[in-house]
Amino acid sequence: MSETLNNILNELKANATEVAARIYQKQVTTEKVLGVNKGPVRKLAQKYLPNHELGLELWNTNFYETRIMATMILEPKKLTIQDLDGLLKQTESISVIDELTFEVFETFPFNNELFEEWIHHPDLIRQRVAWNSVIVEVHRKRVSLKDADELVTHIEAHLVRAPEVVKYAMNRTLDEIAVTHQTLTERCLKIGE
Repeated sequence: MSETLNNILNELKANATEVAARIYQKQVTTEKVLGVNKGPVRKLAQKYLPNHELGLELWNTNFYETRIMATMILEPKKLTIQDLDGLLKQTESISVIDELTFEVFETFPFNNELFEEWIHHPDLIRQRVAWNSVIVEVHRKRVSLKDADELVTHIEAHLVRAPEVVKYAMNRTLDEIAVTHQTLTERCLKIGE
């Protein structure tokens, strides 16, 4: 373990609380938990931005909080889709998955082929990540009205039967479309009800 990583772990442990630990233990399925709220994690991450190698080292500690911090300091341009997929296979924590994918897709060019592949993937996490990529695209106003309308039509046809882990991301996509494409707002709200 590097000295930097050891210092980060010590600082995180110094900010740990039992209340945060109990909350995360209820939510987290694969990572160990220190019990540090995201505020101190974000503040600590600011000291190390960007640092891809440290981000990977933090990820590999298998602590919830270090993985959240890793998502903040990794350099997405240094990740391939295969790298992202490898990281995703190491966790089932929805908040870690969301943080990772939202950070990565902020800078990744949208990949429609990947979206189509993952939206139909048997793994529900890949499906959620596919929707997360769309959420980023819509939020960044990089989705045309025509494409947004097609997405709404797809969501309308599949939302009711979607598993909860995917349904949440689909609903969030509707929210983003409703905000960025006002002509679709009423339709999105009706579907989301």
